[in-house]
Amino acid sequence: MSTYSQLTRDELLLLVQKRDRELFKCKTVFSSDFSNFKRVISDVSMLLFNSAEQDPIRKSMQKLLTYFEVDWAYIGILREERKIVDFPCEVVSPWFVPPTNNSPELSYETIPWIIETIKSGRDIVLNDVNNMPKEIIADRELIHLQQLKSTLIIPLSFHNQIQGFIGFDSTRIQRNWSWLEIENLHIIANIFSIIIERWETENNMEQSRKRLSELSTQFKSFFDELPLGVELYDANGTMIDANEADAEIFGTVREKLIGVNLFENPNLTEETRSYIKNNSDLSFSLVYKFNKVKNRKYYKTYLENQTKYLQVKGHPLTDPEFGKIGYLFIVSDNTESTLKAGQTENNLATLKAVLLNRKSLIGVFDIEKEEIFFDRVLNGDRLESKTFRRIWNRSRIPLDELLSFSIFGDNPADNFGLFRQIMQGKSKNCSITFYVCVDGETNWFRINAQAYQLKSNGIPSKIICYIVNITQERELQRQLINAQNESRRAELEMQKAREADQLKSAFLANMSHEIRTPLNAIVGFSSIIAETENADERNSYMKIVSENNDLLLRLITDILDFSKIESGVLDYTMEKVSLKEICTNQHIIHSEKAPKGVEIRCPLESLPDCTLFTDYKRISQVISNLLSNAVKFTSTGTITLTYKQEEKESFVRIEVIDTGVGIAKEHQAAIFERFVKVNNFKQGTGLGLCICKTIVETLGGKIGVESEPGKGSTFWFTLPLGEYTHN
Repeated sequence: MSTYSQLTRDELLLLVQKRDRELFKCKTVFSSDFSNFKRVISDVSMLLFNSAEQDPIRKSMQKLLTYFEVDWAYIGILREERKIVDFPCEVVSPWFVPPTNNSPELSYETIPWIIETIKSGRDIVLNDVNNMPKEIIADRELIHLQQLKSTLIIPLSFHNQIQGFIGFDSTRIQRNWSWLEIENLHIIANIFSIIIERWETENNMEQSRKRLSELSTQFKSFFDELPLGVELYDANGTMIDANEADAEIFGTVREKLIGVNLFENPNLTEETRSYIKNNSDLSFSLVYKFNKVKNRKYYKTYLENQTKYLQVKGHPLTDPEFGKIGYLFIVSDNTESTLKAGQTENNLATLKAVLLNRKSLIGVFDIEKEEIFFDRVLNGDRLESKTFRRIWNRSRIPLDELLSFSIFGDNPADNFGLFRQIMQGKSKNCSITFYVCVDGETNWFRINAQAYQLKSNGIPSKIICYIVNITQERELQRQLINAQNESRRAELEMQKAREADQLKSAFLANMSHEIRTPLNAIVGFSSIIAETENADERNSYMKIVSENNDLLLRLITDILDFSKIESGVLDYTMEKVSLKEICTNQHIIHSEKAPKGVEIRCPLESLPDCTLFTDYKRISQVISNLLSNAVKFTSTGTITLTYKQEEKESFVRIEVIDTGVGIAKEHQAAIFERFVKVNNFKQGTGLGLCICKTIVETLGGKIGVESEPGKGSTFWFTLPLGEYTHN
């Protein structure tokens, strides 16, 4: 004998329960399975206890066959001192064909182990028939002949003795019976035992009334323990009995329910009341609102402000002599499943609302096939863009093809890498963007991807992809960025305008001082010259007057030139000029004005001849301004004017190099702006370098400075070789 055959029924159930908990973690599905099973109990009970039902046992067995998804279900009855098994009822699935030599009865010689086990009151649970004890021979031969893979057999007890069994065989697949299913089948077996015993008792007139009384007590005890509500009413609709499960459903105790009238229930409509009175097979749904019970004082309940969703089945109780004598109802509480169904419906409605947006698609990416699938039924009509039409024309698109006509973000490799991380099980979800150009139309899309159907190694089998057309969103973002940039530009312009106003104010204040200074010198020394007889003194005073005349003239010239630049009327005369000639003239002019201790150099002998098509006057003005600035900030040392033609470039570079005070780096970028003076103690308008910059850039060149405080400065500008026409 095997180890299992020595176990009691309770020990075997504990063993099966432990195994199922380890393999399936079944507690997470207990609620839904039990809810479904309650409906099966309700259906089977209504069939078996309905005296008007034709062939109720076969119909009940067919429901159980379907519910437990097996291939062969049967009831066996032990006869002739329990040595022969008779099979009064057998049902099979449509795809199962019983063996041709299948007998309507079996003997002890054929299945001795099964009969002995059932007679001892133990269940037979064979998830794999190959695991039967080795010493079993006869039973094994029959089981293999019938090509069974799994079987479950539960004893039936009536007349205070094991009298048969109910069995379920699986031939297509190996069936693992859980402890919950076994316990559920014991409830079913008890119902069949009671019904068979009641029928045999009623058909056997020799049975005593005592046995009928005991059977009624057993019947009542069973329904008291049934997890469904059972209600018994008299012909007028007054409740005469109910079980504990029914009282729990309605939030009260049995004593409070006894005596209430069915047809006064405030939750029943007139249509339902009429239906109950005029039909034999009763089945209806009932939305049970406990506030109505409280307000009508129908009975006392602790379930206030609640609503339950009930399924009620029943039939009238009749007597051949007296007619209708009452009603029997079985009540199932479907509140949890109804609410879940409502939530599911709400979720589906939400999803449908999302999908009704013509700018979205739902796709399923198959990792093994590396293709994305678009369900036509789920996505409906999505034809508002050429891109969706292209996708719609082919419901399955390979990944390589999708990548070939799509550009993923600014960096395609990094962007699509997020999706590949989901494919590799490194991430559960991501959001990526891509755009597609089809027939000249560019569309932007966002994919929100979520992994599902995870394998044991954490790698998903499928990825749900919610694809949204964000072309309009991207356009709005672009417009917003442009608006922000325009706003920043306007703000900068306003800031520059405010700074210009401040600089102009400072410029005007500086000009009043700059102009007064040479004028005072000119007026004062002119008067002194008229009164001075000494020739040397007169020459000295005349030199001062001449220098201040030049300074005043330069100030006025700068102001006029700046005014012309501001109004856009500064004139240019383009012609062929010799750069060497310009440098020679400027060297002679400024050498005569150089202060003592400062030497102005120009290596004319080493400079190449260079002819430019430019404005002679304006180039002379730029060089003169740069030399004047160099003289102003150089007290000792040298000032060098030179130029060089770059061999590989198409421009000439002119430089003025001094050994003066130099310019700090933080001031170098600003000295070419309007009204900027780095040293307010030196005479000048602060316009000279700004004018130089405008002239050079107008003539197609660039200007800049390289300087270091205490070591001097190099001001340079470039001019293009060959012809250049300024705009």
